[in-house]
Amino acid sequence: MPASSDQIGFDFGEESRPAASDDISTRCAHCRDKIVVPAWYIGQTQLHFCDATCRQAWTEAEPSFEVKFGNASKRRGANGKIQARERDSFACQVCGVSEEALGRQLDVHHKIPYRSFPSHLEANKLENLVSVCPSCHAKLEAELRRELPLFKKT
Repeated sequence: MPASSDQIGFDFGEESRPAASDDISTRCAHCRDKIVVPAWYIGQTQLHFCDATCRQAWTEAEPSFEVKFGNASKRRGANGKIQARERDSFACQVCGVSEEALGRQLDVHHKIPYRSFPSHLEANKLENLVSVCPSCHAKLEAELRRELPLFKKT
């Protein structure tokens, strides 16, 4: 809201935000087709879908969060992630902290974002993976968004 001449005004960037009635172009989380959603909806969720069919297909394709023993799922690269952690001697490749010191498994970062590959096999090649602690992982993700604007969230 613009300040009147008899009031002190502060600019918090509200005027640069799209109006609630504006539409914003984004991509369907499942089929990656271009879609248009209301601007107010962008802040509500990071996942947008063409329709209920795409939403259902995405839900069915996403890996379960339940723990499974035995054969690891290859869809999101469970085996590649284990190999990357072994290759990196179970230590963060940025700051050097070990899994033992961290008290949990390291994250495995995709140097080129997973979603940019046509298949999980391409995305999870060992040369595209690096073992990092959660703190360094967040920094790498932020750096990637700055350097590769095409991968920024809309």
